[in-house]
Amino acid sequence: MSASGYAVPTQLLRCNVSPTETPWQLKVELINQSKQPVVILRWYSPLDAWFSEFLHITQQDQKLLYQGAKAKRGNPSAEDLLVLLPDERHTELLDLTKAYQLRPAAAMIDFLPFAVLLHQPDQPLQWQPAQQQWLQCPQLYMPASGTAI
Repeated sequence: MSASGYAVPTQLLRCNVSPTETPWQLKVELINQSKQPVVILRWYSPLDAWFSEFLHITQQDQKLLYQGAKAKRGNPSAEDLLVLLPDERHTELLDLTKAYQLRPAAAMIDFLPFAVLLHQPDQPLQWQPAQQQWLQCPQLYMPASGTAI
């Protein structure tokens, strides 16, 4: 977490992570539990479609190298932001094999914190770095099969 923000209280925005029945696939669900819209910066988050490293995977006590793309970016535009209205949820399915060379061994998955901010509906939609907060998704253990136990 950087000095420009702080952790998002879980009563505002929640992150649920679970394996699916497809090997090495995760379901990430973001739920806005606040009374106002929340803006999520897609960059360096599960919403980034493997254009940045947003998680660390460890197998057999070794961190796996991220093998996905790394996008160069300027300032965030409206298309780089996802707005979640109060009580709205957004789900992403992540195929870990698209960015990591996984072995048939158990894996520990750690998400890096990603940037969010509360949005005032009467304000224009633009990223405000000075007001950003950080959301931390929970750590997840996946057995050697890469699916739920």
